[in-house]
Amino acid sequence: MESIVEVNSVKYELIRYPKTFDKSLRAWSNAELLVLDYITEKGYENVHLFNDRFGIWNCALSDKNLTTVWTYASQQKAIEQNLKLNKLFKKGAYKTPLDSLEKVDLAIIKVPKSIELFELFLQQIHKASKENVEVVCGFMTKYFSASILKIAEKYFDSIEQTKAWKKARLLILKNPKRNIEYKELINEIDWKEDVLKQYYGVFSSKSIDIGTQFFLESLNLKANELKVLDVASGNGIIAYEVTKQNPDVEVTLIDDFNLAIESSKLNLKDKKTHFICADTLNALEIESFDLVVSNPPFHFEYENNIEVALNLFRGVHSCLKNNGRFVLVANSHLNYSTHLSKLFKKVTILKQNKKFDIIECIKKR
Repeated sequence: MESIVEVNSVKYELIRYPKTFDKSLRAWSNAELLVLDYITEKGYENVHLFNDRFGIWNCALSDKNLTTVWTYASQQKAIEQNLKLNKLFKKGAYKTPLDSLEKVDLAIIKVPKSIELFELFLQQIHKASKENVEVVCGFMTKYFSASILKIAEKYFDSIEQTKAWKKARLLILKNPKRNIEYKELINEIDWKEDVLKQYYGVFSSKSIDIGTQFFLESLNLKANELKVLDVASGNGIIAYEVTKQNPDVEVTLIDDFNLAIESSKLNLKDKKTHFICADTLNALEIESFDLVVSNPPFHFEYENNIEVALNLFRGVHSCLKNNGRFVLVANSHLNYSTHLSKLFKKVTILKQNKKFDIIECIKKR
């Protein structure tokens, strides 16, 4: 696995977090390197970073005053890991996409897969932009869509696209538009008699995804399942339905994505809930939950990877009480039952259709 990258004649060692055994993956892209090459002679001292997933920009620009807008708990861990690996120190601040920024004169963005999240970034930047702001957006050409330009045109008058380099390209945005009427970037989703809310960028923005719907059709709590954990909780729809079945249930929601956690807070007001933004279950008390529910992800940006889900399964086993249940929905082709059988003594497919399996695991000491 490639782990050494050279930027401006300086070599950095960068490794991915979470760790992967896929040797084709590395901790940076050519789009990120192209951004660094473009800004090298610019002379900016204050730089805002967006979607620096593994820390290539934090490392290469460590002599600058950096503000990193983070979206994933695992992203923060990756950045800190690679700074430490290269004997560098974090000088700047972390902000979320919902925070107000100081005045922005240079922002660099690795364009995310979610066009909605890209708009959230641009609106956040625009609100704090100086007149001479420059926003440098890097992307791999195979992932380009006209929607990227359409969103950029909402906020900036000057949009320049560079030539491609090693299948990467930049959008340079300047001249922020005046008198923009900002809207709250929240989607509303009709669900039965209710309306759920979620911030732009959270999975399945127009409706509850079909896998979760299939799961909820057959989710039935038992009378003794009073302490429940929702893993990879997204907008909180599963936890929401759990509390509808039994208002006395205490639910903990955990998700790696900070906007997912903030969305679930909108949907579970006045419930007995705890919200945790984290990529592992390590902070949870062992053998403390009666029931764990999940629709675990296997898409990470443009990558398909089940390694994170498998690590979560080990955490689930640890925090479940003896005789506790783990019930999840998963795409059938992922064959999770085989992996779960290595952890749980009893694994049953409760229900399936052409695309999804609902799997129940019982913990036995």
